[in-house]
Amino acid sequence: MKANALILSVMLTALPSTSYAKTGLLSQKDADAVVLKFQTAYADTFNRRDAKAMGALLTENATMQNEWGDVTQGRANIESLVERLMAKLPPGATLEDTPLSSQSVAPNVIVSQGISRRIIPNADTVQMLFTRVLVRHGDEWQMVATEIARPSTVPKPIPSQPAP
Repeated sequence: MKANALILSVMLTALPSTSYAKTGLLSQKDADAVVLKFQTAYADTFNRRDAKAMGALLTENATMQNEWGDVTQGRANIESLVERLMAKLPPGATLEDTPLSSQSVAPNVIVSQGISRRIIPNADTVQMLFTRVLVRHGDEWQMVATEIARPSTVPKPIPSQPAP
């Protein structure tokens, strides 16, 4: 038994490491930092009503699915859509993005999920969920895809209890 444990231990030691450096993936800490920096910049462009600056955060072939399910493709088309939507916002409306999770899924690719809150003075805050895919070009991270959704109005099911 001890011999088997020793052999297994030696075999595991000899296996290639799956460290972040060898896989090209970012550490969790680095991925979280990238996402937080991106989300801060994204919300800032919204709050300044700067569709062009928001467009600069996107790849040329970015895709956006909005909260109503419409899909818009291409930076120029997304900028145009965002500009029209921003023009209709009431004064003082702001966006607050809170990243909840991020994961480096491939070298130079991060997927993040979070909550966006559209805060409008004297109105109910609109809460949305997002999934965003960021890609690195040199030292710059840009969004290649995003999906924005409203939380379900269907009550969350109660987890089933294990049988006694």
